[in-house]
Amino acid sequence: MFEKILVPTDFTDEADRLLKYVFGLRKWGCREVVLVHVLDSGRSVVWPPPESLLRSVKKNISERKQQLEDKGFTVHTFIREGNPPDEVLRLAEDEQVSLMVVASHGKRLIEELLLGSVSEAVSRRAKVPVLIVRYDVLKEIEKKMPLEEYAKQTFRRVLYPNDFSLASKKAFSFVKKLKKAGTKEVTILHVVNSKKVETEQEKEELFQACNIESQEITNELRQLGFSTKALCRVGDPLQEILKVADEENSSLIVMGSHGKGIVKEWLIGSVSLSIVRTADRPALIARFQGEIG
Repeated sequence: MFEKILVPTDFTDEADRLLKYVFGLRKWGCREVVLVHVLDSGRSVVWPPPESLLRSVKKNISERKQQLEDKGFTVHTFIREGNPPDEVLRLAEDEQVSLMVVASHGKRLIEELLLGSVSEAVSRRAKVPVLIVRYDVLKEIEKKMPLEEYAKQTFRRVLYPNDFSLASKKAFSFVKKLKKAGTKEVTILHVVNSKKVETEQEKEELFQACNIESQEITNELRQLGFSTKALCRVGDPLQEILKVADEENSSLIVMGSHGKGIVKEWLIGSVSLSIVRTADRPALIARFQGEIG
């Protein structure tokens, strides 16, 4: 399912940890890596880049390419000049990758790797799913196990927050395809936003709707061979998503983008940014245009 992925790098220790994480994605079917470094024309003091800098970049990207090839990947390297998000997105489309793997710094989205809020821009505009992993989480995990081994757990147990919007239904189509990536367990979560519930009767009606919708999703996933669990909670969406992810020992949080309810905010508002910045596990953001099968 994720045979060809794109990974940006800036050659820092943090970016190299992300690369070690990528090593383990072979378990989930990844065979090709598009490795890119973008020279930011908007932030460079000297432009065009001096030859000495270009030689250093070529040397660094060649070394990372070798590391990936030693793990059995086919690697395509690119050095681009320009606006980082534009160049990364253009390359992803040109190379027809099936997944982009980027990282965040927690309190603020990735700055050293893609400069500024590029990670957010990539997630918002990408036509393929974007897998986001926090650097500080990788650093802590590395103290306990090889990051390659950690990555092998990524798609094992998925948490799928769902608000029953069109965006969520499209995201569900993606979740179903995760069977090809080796996913076995899916937890479906709907959060009734406590700030928007005015009466007990309204809460009860929303719970009944949640149970009906969730049961339909559960039945469909079980027919596909997934082990599933459906949960309906009342509270703050962000806090409940993080709480359930911990309770269920989820290895990945999968979210849809565009639509109404909390899904609309997952890419452009506080919920999505807070999940990416605070979740102690990878998050996969799936943005869709048009219909999917």
